[in-house]
Amino acid sequence: MSTTEKNGQVAVKNDISAQVLAKIESFQSSGELTLPKDYKVENALKSAYIILSDPKNNILAKCDKSSIAEALLKMVIYGVSPIKKQCYFIPYGDKLECSISYAGNIAIAKRYGNLKSIKGNAIFEGDTFEFEVDQTSGRRKITKHIQTLESVGTNKIKGAYAVYELNDGTIDVEVMNINQIQTSWGQGGSKGNSPAHKNFPDQMAIKTALNRACKLLISSSDDSVLYDPLEEETTIDVTDANVQHEIKTKANKETLDFSKTEEANVEEIETVAEEVPQEEQPELTGPGF
Repeated sequence: MSTTEKNGQVAVKNDISAQVLAKIESFQSSGELTLPKDYKVENALKSAYIILSDPKNNILAKCDKSSIAEALLKMVIYGVSPIKKQCYFIPYGDKLECSISYAGNIAIAKRYGNLKSIKGNAIFEGDTFEFEVDQTSGRRKITKHIQTLESVGTNKIKGAYAVYELNDGTIDVEVMNINQIQTSWGQGGSKGNSPAHKNFPDQMAIKTALNRACKLLISSSDDSVLYDPLEEETTIDVTDANVQHEIKTKANKETLDFSKTEEANVEEIETVAEEVPQEEQPELTGPGF
């Protein structure tokens, strides 16, 4: 257990993650917040604390405590896990933000957007690609996509698409050309110039198409989910509209004050022996990745 010496007294290090857990439990006990049944808050907070405590990044020391608490709170309310790379913690100066990854959006879409399955593919120069739009439903359908060994894996990307099936059997396609994809990349912190974008443009293009499809499903969901794909607001599963509004004003906007150190009341989260995978942080920011 990490401790600090102060005036001859041993004080237990103030564990922000434990305080966020207490905040979440307070919302739950008052009926203001309902989390997914398959989401383990303690596990998510523990893995997040391990990542933030990594001495290579030293995020806990560099970032403002309130912004760290807000990032952890957002992670929990979205119901995503950093160890599954469903979200990433990205420092901007002394402020920490929680960015939801494409994997996180898929998980959220499956919970709230009736998503059953989704699969993405890149369209390379030299591919034969055709799709059509149903004149009645407006849904797209891939009618032909033929690739060759020569075209696959090159940096000459023409576009990408995501085919997804809903729980009711409905199948639709999200298609993006390279201009749309690059515009989306331009919204991120790296502006599409990260090593991942340069070395694996096909994979990043696929992720962008998957991301867009899932965000559309989430934002159009009939479930009680507060989610704005442009503003990156927090996703919350609640029981009625009044509670939704209260959570949005309290849980999402309230600044958590951790300026006072509680001694001997908060247990330090133990580290685990296994190494947590390092984050690919900068390239996963912004609405389109």
